[in-house]
Amino acid sequence: MGDGTPFFAEVRLNGYTLADYRAGKVGIHDRAVLKDFLEYIHIKKGLLAPYSASYPLVEARELLPSFEKTFAEYKGLPAFSMVAFNRRLSYQQENFQFDLLHPGGESRKRGGRENVERIVPHLARELRPQFRQRLGHRDLTELANYEDLVEYLFRMDRAQVIARDADGLFRLLGVYASFPSDLDSELKTFGCRLGKFKKLDDTAYEREREFVYQFLMELYGFPICAERRTSAALFARKLSRLKEQYLIKVLGSSDRTLTSLCGWEQKRFPVVEKIALIALPAAMGDAVPHLREQGFLVDQERRVVILKVTYQQHKYNPHNVLEDRALSVVKQEIIHPVHGGRELGFNVLKDSRRFLKNLTDIVRGEYFGAISYQRSELLVSTKTHEERLKFLDAWLSKNQRRLATYSSDSFMAVKKVLNSYLLNREYKEAFVKHAELHRGVVKRVVYLNQAHQLQTLEKLAQRDTGKRQLGPYQRLAAAVSFLEEKKEELPYFYPDLFKKGLDLWEKLLSYPYFKRLGEQSTPPGLPYRRRVWHLIVLGRRLMALIAEQHQHIQAEVGQGKPFPLIPSGFPPRPIAPQR
Repeated sequence: MGDGTPFFAEVRLNGYTLADYRAGKVGIHDRAVLKDFLEYIHIKKGLLAPYSASYPLVEARELLPSFEKTFAEYKGLPAFSMVAFNRRLSYQQENFQFDLLHPGGESRKRGGRENVERIVPHLARELRPQFRQRLGHRDLTELANYEDLVEYLFRMDRAQVIARDADGLFRLLGVYASFPSDLDSELKTFGCRLGKFKKLDDTAYEREREFVYQFLMELYGFPICAERRTSAALFARKLSRLKEQYLIKVLGSSDRTLTSLCGWEQKRFPVVEKIALIALPAAMGDAVPHLREQGFLVDQERRVVILKVTYQQHKYNPHNVLEDRALSVVKQEIIHPVHGGRELGFNVLKDSRRFLKNLTDIVRGEYFGAISYQRSELLVSTKTHEERLKFLDAWLSKNQRRLATYSSDSFMAVKKVLNSYLLNREYKEAFVKHAELHRGVVKRVVYLNQAHQLQTLEKLAQRDTGKRQLGPYQRLAAAVSFLEEKKEELPYFYPDLFKKGLDLWEKLLSYPYFKRLGEQSTPPGLPYRRRVWHLIVLGRRLMALIAEQHQHIQAEVGQGKPFPLIPSGFPPRPIAPQR
């Protein structure tokens, strides 16, 4: 802080300051206090202590699912993994390996020496004398010493273990822990459960493996990435199955993000939280001067804040238009660096105006940022058309969920910006030179447009439409109206999206009320039911006609015939069927 106040100096947990805990005036018996205590210490030592004017801040979009693989390696920054249990340890019965530490007591001196000797071999040689001098005489299991000890734990390859002692007090009771990671069986079992893998079907496995892998990892807040994060996700999965009460925390030096997987409540999935140092956009910084005035900024010049994001998992649903939604943002908090207070009234990650401005900068070649292209190339510029097209492809891929659920007006604004570039005749030469890239971006835009249109049918097929409940007739009338309006376009949809539309229509008709009426061969006697029955008949007739046209178009494409243009398509280009 500019005034020299130590970070989190005024934070109070259960009536005590962090300094009180550090002085050993009070121990931690409550799991909620433990979680908050670790959060402040890890922010302080893992994010704020190494901060400087050249610190590689995290871009806000990196905290939006789906998460990107990080290419940059910042070896000088802290990294660690940790697990905490809301119980005592049983060394031989634990289902993972670690070096056990012993609390002080009657054999305090001997136990202290043993703990030091358990830790020292896992430190670099140059750190060992310093470690012995600073901490060799302390009880390293006491959380009063954790803030000093964590600087050395950050240098270890493997995890820390915190659990309760015989008196119910939380202590550091293990180091150099290896989280079990049976990725192969987890991936295959999960893929079969989703209906993506089938026994002895290698083709389906090859085609769907990446989707299943990404969905599985994203449920736990990670991209497909380093072993430290992969093993943390799979260990959390295992502990949830065992009904354990646990807290897993991970900080990667490459992603510079504190990730917490909190399974205290023994639910199917842990609560996923991420904390990182980000720079507020200039417009937001000017619009909310009280953040600066009240001391929320870690760095005034760079507008740096501590941002915490909480997520919610979503069960895989094959009826979703875009199936890849495993996680969504439910809360964003800006944390005060001195008293730890939280500001909740900001939408740092989903600012639509900034979102559209970024897209405009990309198509103009004026955007400077980093993004992962096909998980194999890091793009940091949009100056050339090749870079711009690759950037657009990666950007649209990352944000497709968000774009597909935009309102009609917002989506039209996005289409206008994309059209201004992708259909610009001045760039014809460049697009011919990079024809494959241009075609790929166009196909992605068309796919997004189709997915956006299907959102109408998806909402109608959902049982809960929000506060305002639709009656059967209104719901069905809206769905039939959609089919009428889109009957010229739907046959040209990509095969997988067309099948989604067909499945959503069938899902709607499978509601008991519609199902009973649909089974009748003659109109019901009651006027209301008769109107609903006529709508069902009309909708079925429309969908059958649309499906027949779709099959005819796909058959022609399969025979190598030119693909006809989409009526009122966006953009008006031929589309090859998805492989």
